[in-house]
Amino acid sequence: MKVVVGFLHRADALSPQFSRSLTMLLVRDARTKQRVIGQLDQESSANISAGRCQIVSNFLVHPDKPHWLWMVDSDMSFGVDILDRLLLAADPRSRPIVGGLCFGVRPRKVNGVERFNEVGATVLEAFPTIYKPSEGGMVPWFDYPRDTVVHAFSTGAACLLMHRDMLGDKRWRADGHPLPWFRESTMGDRVVSEDQFFCIKAGGLGFPVHVDTGARTGHVKPVVIDEDWFDWHRP
Repeated sequence: MKVVVGFLHRADALSPQFSRSLTMLLVRDARTKQRVIGQLDQESSANISAGRCQIVSNFLVHPDKPHWLWMVDSDMSFGVDILDRLLLAADPRSRPIVGGLCFGVRPRKVNGVERFNEVGATVLEAFPTIYKPSEGGMVPWFDYPRDTVVHAFSTGAACLLMHRDMLGDKRWRADGHPLPWFRESTMGDRVVSEDQFFCIKAGGLGFPVHVDTGARTGHVKPVVIDEDWFDWHRP
């Protein structure tokens, strides 16, 4: 089983938490199962969709034809066993897309008014980037089952394991769009992000999206947004 790690990064630096997490994981893998055969990094620009699609394109033409692309954002932290969990949960046919448990952060509404605080002091709330359908769109799955693999309507691309056969399916390119896998789009009357587009499109092509809620990550913000932070700050 061959895996390639792909990540976007800023021009100036990687987060130290990400660098340490990835280094420890790669060292462990090299000393044990030796599944990771390389990495594909792409400088992030204002168009994150283009960077993600370029990583996928480079993965598909990799001369060693690796089986899995593990896309992980460079502002994430994770344990050395996260790739083990994702690969154990994944299957080329029944589970070709498996995400890790990730969290975003957004302003919390106070008395119905959204108050924004960029330093993350008192009015921010975390939400899991696991989504279930709702009327006219999707909503975060706040009461997700813990420590198990769940089928999701959508998830983010901050920690996403994807199989080669799924990414290489010719139907992704059927509309001739220059960004086949990731791009901003619309769902009803709302705009969806590039990772949500990927999941919705994948589901439409018959590729289910799963999340292993035991494959925990941290999101490096002014604080690290992880499951403990999520539990502590829930209303």
